[in-house]
Amino acid sequence: MKKLLSAFIFFTSSLFIGSSAFANDITQERGYVDFASLDSVYGEPKVMVNLNKTMLGFISKINMSDPEASELISKLKAVRVQIYNMKGNDQPALDLIAKVSADIKTKDWLPIVSVNGKDEKVRVFTKITNDIMDGLVVMVINNSESSNEREAVFINIVGEIDPAQINKVTESLNIDIDLK
Repeated sequence: MKKLLSAFIFFTSSLFIGSSAFANDITQERGYVDFASLDSVYGEPKVMVNLNKTMLGFISKINMSDPEASELISKLKAVRVQIYNMKGNDQPALDLIAKVSADIKTKDWLPIVSVNGKDEKVRVFTKITNDIMDGLVVMVINNSESSNEREAVFINIVGEIDPAQINKVTESLNIDIDLK
């Protein structure tokens, strides 16, 4: 009986640990995009934000004075931001934008913004399932003449993003992005 109980405890704890690990594996989410690290080229990011579901849950609870913003944040699974200083060599960042853009287009991401200016390149994609955004990707290269302003920005928001809620939140903050 003791062996049976030990086996049962081991089995159920293994299932719990395994399912927790899988549930926390953000790479399996529809809205996740893998940005290859540019650390080897540009060094440590100037800005790095990596908010997982737990941290976003804390933020949504702190922001209880605005229930709509709190609800929007509570549906997110991750917010990832990497900003690199580019000192003269923007090709690796441009290559990453091209690679990620090509890859996510094959996974039914929709391109919503594309800018090919002299001093900047911008790509914005969204992943939509059943009229709800599952993810948002923003990739920006600012390759201006000034070496201090040359940046590569990569943002990935993972989770349920309802445009109607975004509009309510931005209206409450007096930001007009016209998503109606």
